[in-house]
Amino acid sequence: MSYIPAVPEIKTDQDYQKALEKSQRGYQLPKYVASLYHVHYFRDQKDVLEMKPAIENSEDQVIFYVHGGGYWGQPTMAHFNAIHRLAKQLGSRVIMPIYPKAPAYEANDAYEMVLKSYLSLLNDKQIDITRITVMGDSAGAGLILALLQRLRDNHLPLPHQAFLLSPWLDITNSNPKMTEIQPLGPMLDLPNLTLLGQYYAGDLNPKDSLVSPIYGNSAKLPPIYVFTGDHDILNADAMKFQQMADEKDWQVTTFKYHAMNHVFSIFPTPEGRDSLDRMTQIIQSNG
Repeated sequence: MSYIPAVPEIKTDQDYQKALEKSQRGYQLPKYVASLYHVHYFRDQKDVLEMKPAIENSEDQVIFYVHGGGYWGQPTMAHFNAIHRLAKQLGSRVIMPIYPKAPAYEANDAYEMVLKSYLSLLNDKQIDITRITVMGDSAGAGLILALLQRLRDNHLPLPHQAFLLSPWLDITNSNPKMTEIQPLGPMLDLPNLTLLGQYYAGDLNPKDSLVSPIYGNSAKLPPIYVFTGDHDILNADAMKFQQMADEKDWQVTTFKYHAMNHVFSIFPTPEGRDSLDRMTQIIQSNG
């Protein structure tokens, strides 16, 4: 079982072509994943997955999870393992949209699909909007923050709370502290990650808040909880986001873990389990 996030390395034209073909094919839920983690397609939607725990403590509590992978990669076993643990601990359903990936698709395509999936929950009579928690890791966390900003701007119902795990908040990767952290965190290669972000942005300005939500306004959003490790190059912008929140009185709380790498929360390590346990406690305490 591999726990390495699916962030492709694009070093040659062949690498790009292979990734392009994979993104064009889209995602097919592996049978062993469906069986092992009790995953199925939500309401027969072929691009939205649902996981239900064996015992549901609260039928109306839902986690809306957007997975990471540099906007290029599909969900990994690490993702399914982590959200299965959350679903089991909370007794909650997890809804996970499998948004279209770069390079065949761009930011607007991914955002529109995630928005559509979220709005479909609002029209589901079995789901209470006040009981929805949104969550994402890495690129998925960036997409979650962009979604929240636009839901607010368009006067659409906001979820109860949000969790951003090792969020990728700025695809320009221009924070100078990132180069200082890079030797500590080999999971993400800075030039490669920047290249992935450029393809994902398409015609958008790299500082457009749809692709780099750190440049957006995060006022009047529900409580946001950020989990980050200080050996992750993206920690630099996570801490910058917290500083902005402190200055502008946004509802952001950051949990920083020492010597932890990128998306440590979805790994089966003591620190990863601790972070998931802390998320569970927050969700339970917030009702």
